[in-house]
Amino acid sequence: MSQQPPRFPFCFEGDRIAPELAERAAHCPVSEVLTNTDNRAWLIAGYEEVRTVLRDRRFSLSLTSDPDAPRQDPLYPPPTVTDTLTYFQRTGMLPALHRGLGPAQQHLTAGTIADLVRGVLRPFLAREEQPADLITGFVFPLSRLLTFALLGVTPDGCPDDSVLFGIFRTGPDSGERVPACWEAGQTYMLAQLPRLRRRREGLLGELIGPADRAGTLAEEEIADLFLFLLISQYGNPATFLGAAVAALMRHPDLVDRLRAEPGLMPRAVDELLRWTVFLGDGLARVAREDVTVGGVRIRRGELVLVSTDAANHDPRVFPDPQRLDIDRPENPHLRFSHGRHRCPGRSVAALQAEVTLRTLLEETGDLGLAVPPDAVVWHPYHAITLPQSLPVRWTRP
Repeated sequence: MSQQPPRFPFCFEGDRIAPELAERAAHCPVSEVLTNTDNRAWLIAGYEEVRTVLRDRRFSLSLTSDPDAPRQDPLYPPPTVTDTLTYFQRTGMLPALHRGLGPAQQHLTAGTIADLVRGVLRPFLAREEQPADLITGFVFPLSRLLTFALLGVTPDGCPDDSVLFGIFRTGPDSGERVPACWEAGQTYMLAQLPRLRRRREGLLGELIGPADRAGTLAEEEIADLFLFLLISQYGNPATFLGAAVAALMRHPDLVDRLRAEPGLMPRAVDELLRWTVFLGDGLARVAREDVTVGGVRIRRGELVLVSTDAANHDPRVFPDPQRLDIDRPENPHLRFSHGRHRCPGRSVAALQAEVTLRTLLEETGDLGLAVPPDAVVWHPYHAITLPQSLPVRWTRP
C-alpha cells in the first residue's frame, strides 16, 4: 500500500472506546496499522475475526519473541512471557494453576476479599481532606493485598507500584524502563522462592512443588513465570477498578440501581468487563503461514494485533455497543481472551470485581468524581489502561 496506515494504539482511555477502534469493529474488522516501532501490522477488530485468530494455531504468540519478527514495541518479550502456558504444561504445573485460579479456589474467598477491601477503604474514607486520589489511596494498595493473598507471597522487598505498573510500559521509553522494572521484580521473586518451598502457601506454593520435581527450569525461569503471574494478578484488579469506577461515575443512575439491588452486581460486572477498555495496545501474534481472515490475506511472518476491546464493541454481536447496559440478555464478551490462551484466572478476576464494587458501594453513601469525567488523565503507553489519578469526593452512609 502506498498510503501510510494510521498509528496504533489510537488512545489509552479505559472508560470509553476510541472512535477509530469502534469504527473498525463495525465496518473494517481487519485493517493495516503502524506499531510503536513503525512496523506494519494487521489490526483485528471484529468479534468473529478476533475469535478466529485467537483459536487458530497458525497465529503464534511465541513467535513474537523471535528477534526477526516484526515488533509492536521496542522490546521482544521473553519466552517465559509469550509461551507461559507451555512452560506450565511441560513442568506439570498446569493442573495446579487451573485449580488455584478456578471457581473452587480457596486462596481468595469472597469473605477474604471483602475484609481486604474494608481494611484499605475505611482508612481512605476516614481522612479529613477531600478530594483524594482513589488510585493511590485505594486501587493500588488493594491490588497489592489481593495479589499477596492469592499467590502466597509477602510484601517484604516487593517493588513499589511504579515498578510493578512499569512492567506494563510500552512505546518509546519501554526499551529502557521495562528491563529495570522486570529485574527488580525478578529479584523480589527469587527471594520469595525459599519461603514458598518451606511454607507452600497460596497459588505459588502449590506450583513450586511440580516445578521442582520436573527439574527442567532454572531458578530465574521459575522466578520469571511466577513474576508473570504476579503482575497479571496485580494488573487485573488495578485496571478494572480504575476503569469501572470511572465508568460508574459517568452513570449515577446505575450506581443508584446497584445500591438498591445489590444482587445485580454480577451482571453489572460482566457488562463492565465488556464495556471498559482494558488493553493499551493489542494482543500480538505472528502468522506461521499465509491465512485469510475477514477476507484479507495475511502473509506468513506478518504481525497481527488482536483487539478484544474492539471485539467487545462489535455491533453485530452487541447491539448499541457504546451503551453500558447491565440488562443485555447475552454477553459473550472476550475480556478474558479466547481459545488456548483464554485467561485461567477469569473466575478469580470476576469474584474480585464483584466483591470489591459491592463493598465500595456499601461503604460509601455517595462517591463522585471531583473533576469533570473528561478531565481524568490516563497513563499513556502501557499495555493496560489506568487513570494517572482519580480525584473523588464522598460521604459516609
